[in-house]
Amino acid sequence: MGNINLAVVLLVGSLLTFTDAPEQIRKIIDDSIHAGQQIATAGDLRTISTMLDIHYFKHGRYPTADRFGAWMTANFKENNLKELTDDHWGHPYRYTDNRGKGYILRSLGEDGLEGTTDDMTVTGP
Repeated sequence: MGNINLAVVLLVGSLLTFTDAPEQIRKIIDDSIHAGQQIATAGDLRTISTMLDIHYFKHGRYPTADRFGAWMTANFKENNLKELTDDHWGHPYRYTDNRGKGYILRSLGEDGLEGTTDDMTVTGP
Protein backbone atom coordinates (compact mmCIF):
# COMPACT_ATOMS: atom_id res chain seq x y z
CA MET A 1 0.00 0.00 0.00
CA GLY A 2 2.90 2.37 0.71
CA ASN A 3 4.15 2.17 -2.88
CA ILE A 4 0.69 3.09 -4.17
CA ASN A 5 0.51 6.15 -1.91
CA LEU A 6 3.97 7.26 -3.02
CA ALA A 7 3.00 6.83 -6.67
CA VAL A 8 -0.16 8.92 -6.18
CA VAL A 9 1.79 11.71 -4.45
CA LEU A 10 4.41 11.68 -7.21
CA LEU A 11 1.75 11.69 -9.93
CA VAL A 12 -0.15 14.58 -8.38
CA GLY A 13 3.11 16.45 -7.85
CA SER A 14 4.07 15.90 -11.50
CA LEU A 15 0.68 17.13 -12.72
CA LEU A 16 0.89 20.25 -10.60
CA THR A 17 4.30 21.04 -12.05
CA PHE A 18 2.75 21.35 -15.50
CA THR A 19 -0.42 23.22 -14.57
CA ASP A 20 -1.27 26.64 -13.19
CA ALA A 21 -2.13 25.26 -9.75
CA PRO A 22 -1.97 27.80 -6.97
CA GLU A 23 1.35 28.05 -5.17
CA GLN A 24 -0.37 27.14 -1.88
CA ILE A 25 -1.30 23.70 -3.23
CA ARG A 26 2.28 23.10 -4.39
CA LYS A 27 3.56 24.11 -0.95
CA ILE A 28 1.14 21.73 0.79
CA ILE A 29 2.29 18.86 -1.42
CA ASP A 30 5.98 19.74 -0.95
CA ASP A 31 5.48 19.94 2.83
CA SER A 32 3.66 16.59 2.81
CA ILE A 33 6.44 14.92 0.84
CA HIS A 34 9.06 16.40 3.19
CA ALA A 35 7.13 15.16 6.26
CA GLY A 36 6.90 11.71 4.68
CA GLN A 37 10.65 11.68 4.08
CA GLN A 38 11.28 12.64 7.71
CA ILE A 39 8.94 9.95 9.04
CA ALA A 40 10.36 7.26 6.75
CA THR A 41 13.96 8.17 7.64
CA ALA A 42 13.15 8.18 11.37
CA GLY A 43 11.61 4.73 10.96
CA ASP A 44 14.66 3.47 9.09
CA LEU A 45 16.98 4.82 11.78
CA ARG A 46 14.97 3.07 14.51
CA THR A 47 14.88 -0.21 12.56
CA ILE A 48 18.61 -0.13 11.80
CA SER A 49 19.30 0.72 15.45
CA THR A 50 17.24 -2.27 16.63
CA MET A 51 19.09 -4.59 14.24
CA LEU A 52 22.45 -3.19 15.41
CA ASP A 53 21.47 -3.97 19.01
CA ILE A 54 20.47 -7.52 18.03
CA HIS A 55 23.85 -7.89 16.31
CA TYR A 56 25.52 -6.77 19.54
CA PHE A 57 23.63 -9.32 21.63
CA LYS A 58 24.52 -12.11 19.19
CA HIS A 59 28.18 -11.20 18.62
CA GLY A 60 29.24 -9.13 21.64
CA ARG A 61 30.12 -6.09 19.55
CA TYR A 62 28.71 -3.71 16.97
CA PRO A 63 29.90 -3.83 13.35
CA THR A 64 32.83 -1.61 12.46
CA ALA A 65 32.23 1.47 10.33
CA ASP A 66 34.12 0.00 7.38
CA ARG A 67 31.77 -3.04 7.40
CA PHE A 68 28.52 -1.08 7.81
CA GLY A 69 27.52 -1.27 4.12
CA ALA A 70 28.13 -5.02 3.98
CA TRP A 71 26.30 -5.45 7.29
CA MET A 72 23.30 -3.54 5.91
CA THR A 73 23.23 -5.73 2.79
CA ALA A 74 23.41 -8.89 4.91
CA ASN A 75 20.64 -7.82 7.30
CA PHE A 76 18.11 -5.98 5.15
CA LYS A 77 16.17 -7.01 2.08
CA GLU A 78 17.12 -5.22 -1.13
CA ASN A 79 14.48 -2.88 -2.52
CA ASN A 80 13.95 -0.99 -5.76
CA LEU A 81 13.01 2.32 -4.15
CA LYS A 82 16.35 3.45 -2.77
CA GLU A 83 19.78 2.25 -1.71
CA LEU A 84 19.67 0.52 1.67
CA THR A 85 22.43 2.73 3.05
CA ASP A 86 20.74 6.00 1.98
CA ASP A 87 18.16 8.08 3.80
CA HIS A 88 14.99 9.24 2.06
CA TRP A 89 16.72 12.30 0.60
CA GLY A 90 19.32 10.10 -1.10
CA HIS A 91 22.17 10.85 1.32
CA PRO A 92 24.16 7.98 2.85
CA TYR A 93 23.55 7.23 6.50
CA ARG A 94 26.60 8.09 8.58
CA TYR A 95 27.66 5.28 10.90
CA THR A 96 30.42 5.66 13.46
CA ASP A 97 31.42 2.82 15.76
CA ASN A 98 33.01 3.12 19.18
CA ARG A 99 35.43 0.15 18.99
CA GLY A 100 32.50 -2.27 18.89
CA LYS A 101 30.95 -0.98 22.14
CA GLY A 102 28.62 1.67 20.76
CA TYR A 103 27.64 3.58 17.65
CA ILE A 104 26.23 6.79 16.24
CA LEU A 105 23.88 6.45 13.29
CA ARG A 106 22.98 9.69 11.54
CA SER A 107 20.95 11.03 8.66
CA LEU A 108 22.15 14.43 7.49
CA GLY A 109 18.60 15.38 6.56
CA GLU A 110 17.36 17.18 3.51
CA ASP A 111 20.29 19.58 3.21
CA GLY A 112 22.91 16.80 3.44
CA LEU A 113 25.05 18.93 5.77
CA GLU A 114 26.30 17.68 9.12
CA GLY A 115 25.51 19.75 12.21
CA THR A 116 22.34 21.46 10.97
CA THR A 117 18.87 21.40 12.52
CA ASP A 118 17.49 18.78 10.12
CA ASP A 119 20.01 16.09 11.18
CA MET A 120 18.53 12.95 12.74
CA THR A 121 20.66 10.84 15.09
CA VAL A 122 20.36 7.55 16.96
CA THR A 123 23.04 6.34 19.35
CA GLY A 124 23.57 2.97 20.90
CA PRO A 125 23.48 1.33 23.20
